[in-house]
This record gives sequence, C-alpha cells and structure tokens, in this order.
Amino acid sequence: MTVFGVAALAEFAKTHAAARKPLARFLATVEQARWRHLAELKAAFPAADYTPSGLVIFNVGGNKYRLAVSVDFDQRALAIVRVMTHAEYDKETF
Repeated sequence: MTVFGVAALAEFAKTHAAARKPLARFLATVEQARWRHLAELKAAFPAADYTPSGLVIFNVGGNKYRLAVSVDFDQRALAIVRVMTHAEYDKETF
C-alpha cells in the first residue's frame, strides 16, 4: 500500500515516544500489504474496525494508540487521517 500522511506518525511520536516503535511496525506492515478488500486487511489486523463514516480504525501498540485511516483498495492507498491515544479516541465519534 502507498501510505499518505506518514508525517503525522512522526509528529505524534514526538510527544508520545513510546508510540515510535509500534507505529514504525504498523507502517512497515502496511507498506508491504497488497490488500484488495477489507477482509484481507482484517486478516492482517483482526482488531481493525470499519466505521460508518468509511474510516478504518487500527489499534496499535497493545491497544494504547489508535489510527483513523481512509483506505482505497482499488488504488492500494492508505491515508492517515488521525493518530491518537486510546483516551483521545474514546472522546471521538467517527
């Protein structure tokens, strides 16, 4: 997958240093992925959730962090919409 918004991961890691390695592992996995549909994504990330707004929410770092992303399976592209802590995610509605 082509990943857009990678700078958001680096920016988040500046204030949440413990997130650096889990986010790097997530990014490496996603960049190697060739998902054609949601079922293939869910095979790699079973805890990922698809929201009514069309975003996919990933749990990263042992459920400490959340990534809200937009995925275009036809273009094999993933755009990072928001990176947040679990507590921040609990306050959001997607």
